[in-house]
Amino acid sequence: MINEQMLVTLTMAILITSVAAVEIRNLRLAAHAYLLHSLLLCAIIVSYAYITGNESLYLWAITCVLTKVIIIPWLLIRYSKMVPQNEYRPIVGFVMSVLALTVILIVFYKVFQTSITLWAPTEEAQRAPVRNLLAGSVTVFVLGIWTLLSRRDVIKTVIGVALMENGVHLILLALVPQLKETTMIGIVTNVVAVVFILLYLSADIYRIFGTTDSARLSELKR
Repeated sequence: MINEQMLVTLTMAILITSVAAVEIRNLRLAAHAYLLHSLLLCAIIVSYAYITGNESLYLWAITCVLTKVIIIPWLLIRYSKMVPQNEYRPIVGFVMSVLALTVILIVFYKVFQTSITLWAPTEEAQRAPVRNLLAGSVTVFVLGIWTLLSRRDVIKTVIGVALMENGVHLILLALVPQLKETTMIGIVTNVVAVVFILLYLSADIYRIFGTTDSARLSELKR
């Protein structure tokens, strides 16, 4: 049986790659950080499929590879080649952003880990690997929200949306991995179409305004 410590390690690794995808200013490198983040997500799904004996989770892992490891990173890398290499100036400076991310990682992770019985009062959720994964998944979701609030670059906005969605996948996986319906819900909640539309708009923003500032989106309707 897979060592449960591996799940804890994967959870820590997915948090680190989330921060890298948010903070790396080079858009192409940020896209690669998101790719690694998605690979770790797929590894967690495969681990749960093996541990729980739910073979339907392997189908979820396959769709995860296709959408989150191949299609979305390919779109991010492709569109990052059409715009300046570095992201548009964030709303929050680098130092403040790092401090905020540190607070998010420590506070949210610790709070949700220690108060797990309040929002997931099950015996399974009390086990260390599941408790850590749930705390990590909520933290990833919050990191996605922080990205949307603190970044103006459209490609970073896309990464923020993708991180939020990956956080939802992890929450779903940790809470009900034994249900076959979990696989179907995980598959249908992919945001490939949203990512494509946002990146397509980012190319239009840069072509028309010469910038990837998402604040200029409102001017496209004029």
